[in-house]
Amino acid sequence: MDTVMARSIHRPVRRRLLAAVAFAGALLGAVPAVSEAARGQLTIMEDPSQLVSEDPGRRAQTLAEFEALGVDTVKIAVPWRSVAPSSGSESRPGGFDGADPSAYAEGAFARFDGAVQDATARGFRVILSPTAPAPEWATQRGERSGVVGVWRVDPAEYGRFVQSLGVRYSGSFQGLPRVSSWSLWNEPNHPLFMQPLSERLGGGRLVPSSPHRYRRMYVAGQGGLERSGHGSDTVLFGEILPIGQSNRGPTNTIRPIEFLREFYCLDERYRAYRGRRARVRGCSRFPRVKTSGLAYHAYTRPGGPRVVVPTTDDATIGQIRRLEQALTRIARSRRVQRGLPIYNTEFGLQSKPPDCGGFGTSLANQAAYINESEYISYTRPRVASYSNYLLIDDAINTSFGRSSPQRYRGFQSGLRFGPNALSCSGGGAFALAQQKPAYEAFRTPIFVRRVRGGVQVFGRARPRRFEPQAIQILRNGNTVGTVTARGYFLTRVRGSSAGTWQLRWSAGGQTFESRTTRALADPRNARRGSSGPERTASGR
Repeated sequence: MDTVMARSIHRPVRRRLLAAVAFAGALLGAVPAVSEAARGQLTIMEDPSQLVSEDPGRRAQTLAEFEALGVDTVKIAVPWRSVAPSSGSESRPGGFDGADPSAYAEGAFARFDGAVQDATARGFRVILSPTAPAPEWATQRGERSGVVGVWRVDPAEYGRFVQSLGVRYSGSFQGLPRVSSWSLWNEPNHPLFMQPLSERLGGGRLVPSSPHRYRRMYVAGQGGLERSGHGSDTVLFGEILPIGQSNRGPTNTIRPIEFLREFYCLDERYRAYRGRRARVRGCSRFPRVKTSGLAYHAYTRPGGPRVVVPTTDDATIGQIRRLEQALTRIARSRRVQRGLPIYNTEFGLQSKPPDCGGFGTSLANQAAYINESEYISYTRPRVASYSNYLLIDDAINTSFGRSSPQRYRGFQSGLRFGPNALSCSGGGAFALAQQKPAYEAFRTPIFVRRVRGGVQVFGRARPRRFEPQAIQILRNGNTVGTVTARGYFLTRVRGSSAGTWQLRWSAGGQTFESRTTRALADPRNARRGSSGPERTASGR
């Protein structure tokens, strides 16, 4: 997100539901009055292997496709270890000033510079995320679990690294464009990105420790941005996973709402820690934490957004209200501003195929679930963005069997199949970059729910530009209404809810259609329980 977002996103998020004009009184079989809706939330796409490529042609092709799909924001992670000098050494290079972008090796940032330049030139907002792994010299020695660059990362060194990025992308360094939106670190409640997660502080019982280290890292990083001229930028914190583990341990994922309480030095009743409990956490004097919003990875289980995760400190896209309520309670402590926006910066559904190892959902369900999830995001006033992680799936490791989780170490949440994608039934292979049903579902989302006297229809056409777009609403293949929207729309059609529903629109001589769907009951009437194994590993 660039300066455009920093100036304008909060107002549209709060008013978008008011801006969505319904065709009140429309009857089935009649054309409703033309209406227009605000764009609403941002659309974020992240695909490191395609966008952050050394191949300029691949970057250009990826950005062109992002544009055609209506993406307006790209997220680019910058792994610290990949650009730091002597990153595998435990000794910091002599005389190295991590805050000076000129101190890094020539060419170390080439692919990141290329991605930022190309995305900015095409008009995309850019979120830059300085993240793990860290160089070895910026971590402490001690117990390790085999994951490099995440053990007790030095907050001061991280602040210097972020400052160097701030100078680099200030708009006045070597002709590079300015970046004005940042999200600091990635998944500090997960052991792939930070360790230890919990430890015995002060010799007592196991308590979450990564929220407190991350707080120091975030404050240091935010300070580095201020020192490099980015004090008025959009700066997000968190990037946390939605589901944790019940037991605490150095490598046990922390539940997101518990993580937030600890980050703000609050106990399970949202009261400030005092005495020894505050001292061992570094909470005796709570620092000023300046932030523009919470970055959140609202992943859900394979059963989709209607599967309720029963533990109240967890919150998938279907329980995003829990996150809002937690932030509201935290705001009462005056440690964060009221109404803090939530940015869904990483989301997607694993598809089966190619993930045949238990984490995937069917191709049809992937398409349906991303549409329902986008509807949920849109109807939550504090949610400022919707995202999809990957355009093209990560490669399948065919040296492992179809049922082995090791085969699917990457992500298969893309809109296109990646390398080595095979059928789960032993059939043939899918062509590289072949579209999944989720591709058109992402371009033209639809969600229809039953309401008294008819249905409520949610949708959007994602053209290359955000000009007003006429969108037909079809029931059983027949047009029952047309809405003109600049972005999302949410409208009601009276009459029977039975049958199938679809959206259709045209642009540039092409006609696009959503998937067909039936009207569903209100998604708040969700079923409880798990319809698939929990996926806690990010695998990036």
